[in-house]
Amino acid sequence: MEKVVNFTDRLEDKKLRRQIEIHRHKSETVQRIVQCASCQFRCAMCGHHMGETESSCLPVSPHLHCTLCQVCRAEYEDFLEISKGKKGSGVFWHNEEWRKLWTAWLDYQEAMGEFRNSNEFRRLTEELED
Repeated sequence: MEKVVNFTDRLEDKKLRRQIEIHRHKSETVQRIVQCASCQFRCAMCGHHMGETESSCLPVSPHLHCTLCQVCRAEYEDFLEISKGKKGSGVFWHNEEWRKLWTAWLDYQEAMGEFRNSNEFRRLTEELED
């Protein structure tokens, strides 16, 4: 009777291994999203890849800095001027929807920074390193 295979145990083991693999895949994906969003060699707004000489860090809040290409940096500076009630550059696409786009982008950057600094993300990073 020792040669009888316990199918229940084998199915449970297979199910557990599958769950572990799914968890690992999700963890790696979350880590990649956060890392790519904070890459110093790509524009945080449009995603344009930049060399070392093109990239410059721009403070978008007291505790958050982002890398923007020249075009997005100019658009961001216009957004700041318009947000302060000033005229801005006067280009026709600087409408209310454009302002909402930049506001949402800032909210996204803030949320990403907060998540990146959370204890849970640090724990996730440590688990993946092991």
